[in-house]
Order: sequence, then C-alpha cells, then structure tokens
Amino acid sequence: MRCTIYNGHPKYRLSGLRSLAKSLECYVPIHYDALSFAFLTEAALCALHVRFLNDANPTDVITFPALKGDAVRMGEICISVDEALKYEQVQCLSDELTLYAVHGWLHLAGYDDHTDHDRALMREMERKTLDFLSTQSTPRIRVQKIR
Repeated sequence: MRCTIYNGHPKYRLSGLRSLAKSLECYVPIHYDALSFAFLTEAALCALHVRFLNDANPTDVITFPALKGDAVRMGEICISVDEALKYEQVQCLSDELTLYAVHGWLHLAGYDDHTDHDRALMREMERKTLDFLSTQSTPRIRVQKIR
C-alpha cells in the first residue's frame, strides 16, 4: 500500500507513519491501494467536519474511506494535532496521535462508534491493536516541535 503523509500543522513535524501503517496492515488488513494521513490544526479539521459531516464541533479524527466501486481504493485519515495536545498531561503527544491513527485505521476496517455498543467494540479493538503494536516493537508516531 502506498502511504503518504501531509503535515498541515505549523508547529510539529511528524514521522513514523509508514512503519506504523505496515504493522497495522498486518494486524487489521484494510486492503487499500493508497492511504494518506493528514495532520491538521483544529481549525482545519473543524472546517472538514462542517463541510462533510455538518458538525461544527472540534473532533480528533475524521476518516474518509474508499468509495465502493472505485478502481483504486484510496482512504484518508485526518488527525487534529491540536486536539491531541489537549490530552498531553494524560498521555504523551506521540501516544495520543498514534491512538488517533489507530482509531482512523479501524474506521477504514469497518469499525464504527455511533452507538454505545459500537463504541465499546471500537475501544476494545483500539486496546488490542495498541497491544499488538507494542509486541511488534512498532514505534509510535514521532513528534518533533518546530522552533
């Protein structure tokens, strides 16, 4: 799978997504031809949230799955770096961003979180996936602050 990374956040440089995607594909295959990860500011992700989901509230992740019938299966996981920063006192930024990437990946794999039952399944799968990544010694997303 071809993996591209777009960093639209002016304060952070992020890396390690390609190795993370390879490990995720081993554990939860999504069978995509191409995948892009976009790291955005809260304002940029809110604009997408309004445009595509008609919701003006801040969010952490928005996932755009491949469309049925597309000859080339492409997906996108858009992540708010600013939303992850809100949890930095609870969990390091690298771990929070990795959780968001896993969450988006699981959406592409068909997991949902619209109902309480679906949310519980999603949380369980997030935990199992993060445990798998740890057993594989897959590094978390690397974060470097830009001066």
